[in-house]
Parts: sequence; C-alpha cells; structure tokens
Amino acid sequence: MWEKEGVARVGLECCFTGTQRLEYNPYRDSSAPYVLVGAMAERKVAAHVKLFLNLENLGNVRQTRWDPLLLPSRGSDGRWTVDAWAPLDGRVINGGVRFSF
Repeated sequence: MWEKEGVARVGLECCFTGTQRLEYNPYRDSSAPYVLVGAMAERKVAAHVKLFLNLENLGNVRQTRWDPLLLPSRGSDGRWTVDAWAPLDGRVINGGVRFSF
C-alpha cells in the first residue's frame, strides 16, 4: 500500500491458493493451485469527495478454465454441478464516489 495522506492511496494484493482435496468431483481429485491479484486506488478530488477504483482477480482466474461446472449426470444428492474450488466470476472491476460529511 502506498499513501499520500489526505490526497491519494494505491494498494496491491496477491493471494496464493495451493491444491485442495476435492470430493465428489469426477474431473479431478485435487484442485489446481492459483494466484489472485487485486488492486485499488482512491483519490481525493474535493474537500468531502473521493473517487475510488477496485480491481479484483486481474489474472481472470476461473474454475471453468480447468474443468466444466456441470456434472455429466445428476449426482447421488441431486446436484447437477461440482463444488466451487476457485473463483467462478473472473475479473471484477468496480468504482465509485465516496462522500464524507
């Protein structure tokens, strides 16, 4: 994180997830390891107004890049999908305005 007090700040985060044992998954016994990278920035533009931008999963890591979510046939418990072991939504970008009073 870098910050110029009262003016702006920028941050970067990196998270590593190693292999995980998977149950009831016909495609694999253990998950693939992956890294998630995110960033955020905030800038003061007026006395009580700040703009911000948040970036998550910049590498666009998705479980569906390795295997499908749908099972070849309905599972014994009635489900049609495998359990999620990695992000399902891919890259996420959002921003906004903060007002302070």
